[in-house]
Amino acid sequence: MQNLEQLRAAAALQDAKDLKRSAISKLPGLILNNGLLAAAAAFCGTDGGGDNKDHLKKAMTATAKHLKERKIAGPEVHDIESLIRDLSAKPPITLQRATHEALAFLSFLKRFATND
Repeated sequence: MQNLEQLRAAAALQDAKDLKRSAISKLPGLILNNGLLAAAAAFCGTDGGGDNKDHLKKAMTATAKHLKERKIAGPEVHDIESLIRDLSAKPPITLQRATHEALAFLSFLKRFATND
């Protein structure tokens, strides 16, 4: 049986291949300052925003996938919008748990991402 660190590292290693470290390093601050749902909502649209926004959106999508695999988010979560919908309907303690797990996952994702 694997511990949480091993699960996070394995998931992040898969998702970090095409991500830039400098872009991802902004995401934990967004989550801490605005909350997980508000940070996720910032990347929900399909509008432009440049290369960094694409990397941030991919990182948030990877986070949604990880939360689903950890069974914090429901099985219907497949993208950012469905993550927001799912976590909005759950109790506040689940949102708090999802935020904590997202920040822990992002620390691994940032470590495995490529330098610019």
